[in-house]
Amino acid sequence: MAPIRTMVSCPKCRTPVQVELEQLIDVSQDPSAKQRLMSGSINVINCPTCGFRGQASSLLVYHDNEKELLLSFVPMEMGLPQAESERIIGRLVNEVVNKLPQERRKAYLFSPRQALTMNGLMDWILEKDGVTREQLDAQRAKAQLLQRMLQANETTLPTLIQENDAQIDGQMFQILSASASRTAQSGNQGAVQVFAALQRALLEHSTFGKQIVERQKVADAAADELRNLGDKLSPDTFMDLVLKASSNDQLAVYVSLARPLADYAFFESLTRRIERAEEPEKGALTQKRDVLLQLTQEIDAEARARLDVAAGTLRKLMEAQDLKKALNDNVEAIDDTFLALLEDQMAAAQRANRPDVLSRLQLINGLITDMIRQAAPPEVQLINELMAISTEAEAEAAVRGRAGEITPEFMQTLNYLSNQMREQNQTAAAERLDFLYGLAVQLEMEKNWSK
Repeated sequence: MAPIRTMVSCPKCRTPVQVELEQLIDVSQDPSAKQRLMSGSINVINCPTCGFRGQASSLLVYHDNEKELLLSFVPMEMGLPQAESERIIGRLVNEVVNKLPQERRKAYLFSPRQALTMNGLMDWILEKDGVTREQLDAQRAKAQLLQRMLQANETTLPTLIQENDAQIDGQMFQILSASASRTAQSGNQGAVQVFAALQRALLEHSTFGKQIVERQKVADAAADELRNLGDKLSPDTFMDLVLKASSNDQLAVYVSLARPLADYAFFESLTRRIERAEEPEKGALTQKRDVLLQLTQEIDAEARARLDVAAGTLRKLMEAQDLKKALNDNVEAIDDTFLALLEDQMAAAQRANRPDVLSRLQLINGLITDMIRQAAPPEVQLINELMAISTEAEAEAAVRGRAGEITPEFMQTLNYLSNQMREQNQTAAAERLDFLYGLAVQLEMEKNWSK
């Protein structure tokens, strides 16, 4: 069911705000809908007047055919008569049933479970995912502890952290990160700073936080080793790094940044070393091999999952009647994996001599490029425009014609991008950026002389 465009009143300032309401969350038809629901990114009110960001009250039906889960939720504050809520739920359930093949229509579809609260609805979803009631209660306790910490001052916060040291773990950092992300999306920079300060305090004063800091130091050092090798990184040097690694964190960095080198030939060579080795070296090498195998399997599984999501998104865009709306609805799925898949598909369509498919793919690519350009900061937009100019003379004229936009941020971005291009061996792009930087410096000097 497509979202419904409607007007609601901002809970904070009562300004009418247009919202896209999703009433049917059918993960059997749209797997990404579950993540949108659980992250609180559906039915969101963004008030342009007071800056409020939050969820609008809306009737919901949630369906997952694989887990035989059908839930409904009617917020009490909506004040819907029972007959009306039953009518809407019935219509949404019928839509669910009509989209299912006959063999997948089962008894659970005739008796949706009614959640009394939004938290209750999410609890049922999580329980079907294997999360126990005890785990849910523990998560809520951590969220409440985080709230106390957010309200503590600089003097009392370290003591509060130390008193609750045993409760501070990876899950607490995940809850903090998710809360900070939602706050950042609302544009409340003051609150974002509060979250950042709490994270720094947790890293400094908690046992788990100190472990994160130490592990990050190890990971950074391992990444630096790979970067310093540069063109010298080869199967032999990769094997040397693995053999001298003293922790699983180092191995994880090596594999994540140089996955192609951990191939069949690498594992075959490592196995031969194990067979020739004596204890205790034999056991240590075997343990490393087991860790590396698990890491590569996890990386490959994650890559396949990202590719599946990208393929599903591309399929939606290829079939969409309103392409711009479909892109806006799926903007969160437009990532590096999707863009790489899109490029591969354009090349495949060209090889297969399918101009109809290629034309659609190129249209998608063009619209995404426009979206990226429009979302970029002003200085990046200006740089993109200048880089697209064919000659240096025309670029110089354009820079002089837009002298008012040559800001310190523009010059810093130019310098940063030039260094990035040079590190990636994109010499031509780096030289053009250097040329633009020189023009900007000259223009600034001319401004100072004229004062």
